[in-house]
Amino acid sequence: MPRSGTTLLRRILDAHPNICAPGETFLLRATSRFLESEHIAYGIEYGVLGGLTAVGFAKDDILDGVRRLAFGFLEEAARRQGKTRWVSKTAVDSFYIPAIEMLYGQHAYFICMVRHGLDVVCSLKEFSDEIEGYLAELWPYVREYRRPIEAFAHAWADITRQLMEFVARHPQNAILCRYEDLIAKPEETILQLLNFVGEGGRSGVIDAAFEKKEVVGLGDWKTYSKGKVTADSVGRWKSLSGNTIARLVPIVNPILEASGYPVVTVGKTLSGPEAMRLYELSMMFKSRQTKQE
Repeated sequence: MPRSGTTLLRRILDAHPNICAPGETFLLRATSRFLESEHIAYGIEYGVLGGLTAVGFAKDDILDGVRRLAFGFLEEAARRQGKTRWVSKTAVDSFYIPAIEMLYGQHAYFICMVRHGLDVVCSLKEFSDEIEGYLAELWPYVREYRRPIEAFAHAWADITRQLMEFVARHPQNAILCRYEDLIAKPEETILQLLNFVGEGGRSGVIDAAFEKKEVVGLGDWKTYSKGKVTADSVGRWKSLSGNTIARLVPIVNPILEASGYPVVTVGKTLSGPEAMRLYELSMMFKSRQTKQE
């Protein structure tokens, strides 16, 4: 899910001497959308797969051609860096899991990042404010739910569920990585991931990653403002109001529990009069502050 720490992980993996991890290329997203289709009358598949199949191309050949298009760019990126392996990281790829599984499910290793849902909600709100809009993949949720923060929570729950199901279907080539584990135990977590993809026995990649200061490609720019792995963004959801948390808890708790996080308990929420009094006090404070300035 976007805002789950994928840029941090990409930055660390890119420091490995064998692995090229460029900025977001949108190749998997683009190839997934290239294959989008719909079924019309008589069950006809209306799209690239249906069209090319109808003129004599086998489905496997079509998928192989699309796969080679994406892999070709990534292999060239690795070659230019003198490396033998590549990483494709674009956070919104997670919204295209069925197509990605069809195209690439048996042809790559997958590191599926998950992060506490309420922290993701906070980060998505901050990101949306920064770009003054919403990612296209979030629009269906924003249209359905009146409060954007609830839309983000539903999106997180759906995507995280799909990621866990994907890992369960692909135990040989997919692994789940929790952002909080990467933050709390960076060396141990990175070594586990590298061992899983067959690049074990390397240490020092985290230090090497932070020695490289320049921002390369698209991604979360804030990652490059830090000189080490920090826990600054862990638990930021605790600054949300009790009433907001109470609205989000039913959405996120089932998936939090399923992905190994403690469920969030709801504390005391404000009554109508209490909320009004708090609002009045806040306005009084802001008014005095403005006059002093």
